[in-house]
Amino acid sequence: MENEPDIPVPPDPRALFRRVLGATVGALGVIALTLAIGARAPLAGQAGARRALEAARAETETAHALLGEIATPVPFGHRGGLDARVAALRAAGLLSETAAGGFFAMSHDLTDRPEARARLGALLTTAVLPETDRRAREALAGLAAAEARWARLLLLLAGGGALAAGGLLLFVALPAGRRIRAWAARAGEAERENRFRLLHDPVTGMPNGTFLRAHLGRLVAGADREATQTAVLRLDIDRFGMLRDTLGPRTSDEILRMVARRLRNTLRAGDFAAHMGHDDFVLVASGLADAGAAAAIAARTQAALSKPFAIRGGTQRIATSIGVTLVSDDAPDTERVLANAEIALAAAEAANGACVVRYFRDELRVEVERREALFTELLAGLGRGELVPYFQPQICLRTGALAGFEALVRWRHPRRGVLAPGAFLDFAEDADLTERIGEAVLGQSLRAIRAWDRAKLDVPRVGVNFAAKQLRDPALIEKIKWEVERADIDPSRLAIEVLETVMIRGDADMVARNLRGLASAGFHIELDDFGTGHASLANLRRLMVNRIKIDRSFVDGIETTPEQREITASMIAMAGALGIGTLAEGVESRAAAEVLRELGCDLAQGYLIAKPMPLGETFDWLRAFEAAGKGGACRVAAGPNTP
Repeated sequence: MENEPDIPVPPDPRALFRRVLGATVGALGVIALTLAIGARAPLAGQAGARRALEAARAETETAHALLGEIATPVPFGHRGGLDARVAALRAAGLLSETAAGGFFAMSHDLTDRPEARARLGALLTTAVLPETDRRAREALAGLAAAEARWARLLLLLAGGGALAAGGLLLFVALPAGRRIRAWAARAGEAERENRFRLLHDPVTGMPNGTFLRAHLGRLVAGADREATQTAVLRLDIDRFGMLRDTLGPRTSDEILRMVARRLRNTLRAGDFAAHMGHDDFVLVASGLADAGAAAAIAARTQAALSKPFAIRGGTQRIATSIGVTLVSDDAPDTERVLANAEIALAAAEAANGACVVRYFRDELRVEVERREALFTELLAGLGRGELVPYFQPQICLRTGALAGFEALVRWRHPRRGVLAPGAFLDFAEDADLTERIGEAVLGQSLRAIRAWDRAKLDVPRVGVNFAAKQLRDPALIEKIKWEVERADIDPSRLAIEVLETVMIRGDADMVARNLRGLASAGFHIELDDFGTGHASLANLRRLMVNRIKIDRSFVDGIETTPEQREITASMIAMAGALGIGTLAEGVESRAAAEVLRELGCDLAQGYLIAKPMPLGETFDWLRAFEAAGKGGACRVAAGPNTP
């Protein structure tokens, strides 16, 4: 029997599916194994590229944050973040040791200068930020390359099957591409945002100092090639600090934004406006025919800003001071131009009145340099103990006995000799040094009392002048009490001498509180230069004044001028009615002293008795005074104001 031919049996669809599925699974397994082996390097490259990109972004943010911190003055003691950011940039290799040291020094420097911040800002913008941008671009390119290698690997490995290739394409390559595009978009957006923040003020949105210096630098560089002139107008809002204290920071910032909008509206085509921070604005106007055109711009600007601002349901008016300089008048240096404009602005602010405009002149710079040199010398003199009290005696007109001394500050200048207060005291007040000078004189005066006591010389009281700023110090009472207790001196032996004008300046309530507190503690209160200011009977009582010191202008010529005599007599009579003692200053003749004694004045002080003398000379003077039979101390009753 012949064998029947084999009849091919169609494959079982289920088996075929199982074989196809098995082959597919095997292929996928091989692909997966190959992928696992081949993907190790691309995956590592991706991770490294991402880390590099994140690090570059962090470095960029740190550099921009540091640039923002140094754009405006930062109060001493609030710069911990600045130091941390500088350290981070140094660790990343973006700052040299020298540059980092400059930042660290700045964070502890009490005399921080705008030019110092500008130089450090320039370092960030010209060296650090470009380097961070370069690293970011390299990291982004590295990530893109890693993602691209990953996509190519997937496509190659997916050649074994359409399903694997499609799956890899769908789930890996496309998301990777989307991520790259998203990264690129975010990086571009961040770069635009950072560039705007770098060049614009956060409050007003106006160009900031960095943008201004770049713009002005181009104009300054081409100034010698232009037939027209460029003017720089620097303006600020008069008493803006007081306005900010009154309205609060939010409302005052809104006023700054309104000012910025009005300034933009006054600009001509091609003009430039910037906000340097706080209330400091700068306008740059080019293409001017002469200085008169700059004056017209200043007038137009002040007119625009003098109109009331609608705010908080009401209106607020402001006044502005403007300093103007012409670029053609200056050396080709941006900082010099801005400094000249600031000098002119300072002159405008120093003038009496509101809405003042001043123009830069070489004389103004000379005066600024002179004052800066004087400030440096005065600060050094304080440190070297060159400011000392000279003591001028006060005597009783009835008995001729010593009533005490007045401590008058003198500056023993190493080159100019002994300087009287008129040579430096007004400047010291402007430079905010009166408090330090007053503290130095007080300490030396208390030590002088101790020295006289040790020498068995009876000096009942020493008068020390106190500046307005000292009298506005809320801690003044405790400070003086501590100094006196430390010197072991009775408070009644210290006279606090104040000018009449302290009560017409700001913070009169604080001044009154301090003086009343000192009087209650036993200190003697004397009103100096009486008759030249605005003292009232109410203030004499309010301040618990023990004695008025009649100004020398009323004493000079009193023996020959009836009017002088009558005015002085009325002062003495008024003080007597209130139970307040009197002292005449500037007594230089026996005739004047006799007239004052006849009028009932208690004490006298002046060249007739003695000129102001250093401490070392007072010992011989006191001994000679006692030897002449004038020894003993005059202890005139202090009056009912003494508690």
